[in-house]
Amino acid sequence: MRLFARTFLPFIAILIFAIPNTSGQSLTGSLRGTVKNRQTEMPLPAVRVMVLNREQAEYSATTEPDGSFFIDKIPVGRHEIEFSTEGYQTLIRPGVLITSGKQTDLQVLLEESLYQLDEVLLSPEREKGRALNSLASVSALSFEVEETRKFAGGLDDPTRLAGNFPGVVATPFISENSISVRGNSPRGMLYRLEGIDIPNPNHFARIGGSSGTFTIFSNQLLANSDFFTGAFPAEYGDATAGVFDIKFRNGNYHEHEFALQAGVLGVDLAAEGPLAKGKKASYLVNYRYSSLGFANLLINYLSLPTYQDLAFKIHLPTQNAGTFDIFGIGGISKRLRFAETDSSLWKEDLDRFELLLTSDMGAAGISHTLVLGSRSILKSALVGSYSFMRDNKTYLDESLGFFQREKNELLQQPVTLTTSLTHQFSPRITTKSGVIYTTAFNDYVSLKYDYVENFLFTRAKESGRTQKLQAYTQTQLRLNPKLTANLGVHFLYFDLNNQTSLEPRAGLVFQPAPKHNFSIGYGLHSRVENFPTYMTRLHEMNDSLSRPNLDLGFVKTHHFVLGYQAMLTDYLRVRVEGYYQYLFNVPVEVNGYYSVVNINELNDLRVLANLGTSVNKGVDFGLERFTKNGTYFLFNGSIFDSKYTDAEGVTRSTAFDIGHKVNLLAGKEFRVGKKKGYNNSIGLNGTLSSFGGQRYTPIDLISSAAARETVYDESRYYELQDKPLYIFDFTFTFKGNHPRYTGTWAVQIKNLFSSSVPEYREYDALLNEVVTLRGASVLPVMSYKIEF
Repeated sequence: MRLFARTFLPFIAILIFAIPNTSGQSLTGSLRGTVKNRQTEMPLPAVRVMVLNREQAEYSATTEPDGSFFIDKIPVGRHEIEFSTEGYQTLIRPGVLITSGKQTDLQVLLEESLYQLDEVLLSPEREKGRALNSLASVSALSFEVEETRKFAGGLDDPTRLAGNFPGVVATPFISENSISVRGNSPRGMLYRLEGIDIPNPNHFARIGGSSGTFTIFSNQLLANSDFFTGAFPAEYGDATAGVFDIKFRNGNYHEHEFALQAGVLGVDLAAEGPLAKGKKASYLVNYRYSSLGFANLLINYLSLPTYQDLAFKIHLPTQNAGTFDIFGIGGISKRLRFAETDSSLWKEDLDRFELLLTSDMGAAGISHTLVLGSRSILKSALVGSYSFMRDNKTYLDESLGFFQREKNELLQQPVTLTTSLTHQFSPRITTKSGVIYTTAFNDYVSLKYDYVENFLFTRAKESGRTQKLQAYTQTQLRLNPKLTANLGVHFLYFDLNNQTSLEPRAGLVFQPAPKHNFSIGYGLHSRVENFPTYMTRLHEMNDSLSRPNLDLGFVKTHHFVLGYQAMLTDYLRVRVEGYYQYLFNVPVEVNGYYSVVNINELNDLRVLANLGTSVNKGVDFGLERFTKNGTYFLFNGSIFDSKYTDAEGVTRSTAFDIGHKVNLLAGKEFRVGKKKGYNNSIGLNGTLSSFGGQRYTPIDLISSAAARETVYDESRYYELQDKPLYIFDFTFTFKGNHPRYTGTWAVQIKNLFSSSVPEYREYDALLNEVVTLRGASVLPVMSYKIEF
């Protein structure tokens, strides 16, 4: 705290009182975007777009045939934007920020009204956070990218942002961005980009995991995106916990724009603009680089981490052949820790290890959208991906010679083709059907030295191609203005062992009054195991080798959700959902206590069988006040229970059974500079989070000494629990609007009160004792961003 006060409080004071000079008149900015039909995503022409304000001046436009609109010379600040047209429900987007340095982009979906105009007068709906996917009935949220700065402690990472949602528990460790959804392992997450399933899109990703340290792409590219926490629609498969459906926005086709951000976490560069004058084709590209040198002093990495990434989207609309989008992401990250070659300096066994962790990932493809008639839309995409993860350890023996302690390397090169057809038979009936085909080349090797046998075992060493086929169909039935049903089915096939799964999905939304709705949802979901799991080798007694996991079936889960949502006022929304998840066919160790529901990454290979079960149940709640007069808050939390049953029928807590999570986020924005037209603003926000204690398994000291590595007492899996944890994050921003650019200073303080929790416990062979590495304390992140 003293370091923070000495370093950053003077800096904040300077920003507050030394505001740059600007014109005495209020500056203006621009608003652009596209309006589409919510059910079909068909562009809507002739929609009236109006900026609501107390001044007499009117800022408005009407959408063109392709659904696009543009409004110029809007005063900087936050505004409410109204969208209205005949036959559709009027919608108001609250708290839209207009700046002078960059055009604001809005993507809006309007819902067709079932009422006749002469029957009833409908009041406008203020929409924020509603899922873009119209076929979602429950457990679906959408976030707006501009609001990421409002979530203190998010470090501009979309995945960390999701940790603020009800039902989502983000790890308290600064060095990780993994999230557990409703008591499930993070491995059950599915990531999509532009409608295509992609490999783990995180820097410092681990084999068999779905998380890392930072998401590969910058939030400067993101459009509004959906996050699902359960009973997801039929188009999503091969996932049991949650879905992050990521969308990239289109670049600005009016003019070229640039953004530069520099800070503790590195440099972030972005550019966008038109590809041809008078056309609506555009480009958008972003590059980031970081060495985390300063941050490494604070977050206590075992090695110096470096990463860089590149992401882009090229938008190419045509007159008659539809719209083409070319997009891609790519990132490389590396952590290397050298061993200490002077044995007199060995203080712990870790000093004798050389650790190498690399994670390279890329995905690039092309998508095509074609409007067929007035009520159908066809979407297709082809994407190729690349993922290579390495987690190797070498060790210095007593003679100072290096030998391989562990080697784990996984290469995957999937190619995915998808196509879907959405057709609206009438305002009451909409269907969407599609196919997803993926073929992937896999190459995996896993070696581990066994001190008991004095031998370097090959746990797995296989390569080959796998194929996965998914198909789905779903229908929305708007039975009447108060009742909507979403019905669907998903099919999954995996050719490695010819496993199949047919999964029904259903949801019902009842709206007895305009601002209240009840919902119920069900889904059967399944997931394919990681390639290394299937390739696990078993050394038989006759020295032959077998692959006992080759015929493993899918882990499956029934999701049941019951929800209620209400707008208590125009700016205050409440949500409550209760859920029950029953996982079955879970791979567990045949003669042990191990279950895949407990692992965050694949750091152990075992002989498994589909004999386990697991149950997650709980209640999620949230109360949100949209920004009004600069003030906003979000209070949400979860109370839940997560248990699993092993092959012997013994029930225990899972690794993610922490009991509860509560978040209180509040913030205030001040417009400052009265004599300068109130062109600048100061933002303050903080998040107070309470987590149940982390679960952990005690270490068997005797067995660990014999193996010279950590060996857990597996008969007591996750029996112990740390004390509850309280974390406070804080963000300060100063945004200065100038005639030709906008500059934003930001100070984000992660874990301001230095709350500490054991990140991991392990056996140290040099000390012959169990050592505990505690997570990082406080991480201050300062940055400056200029947009022009």
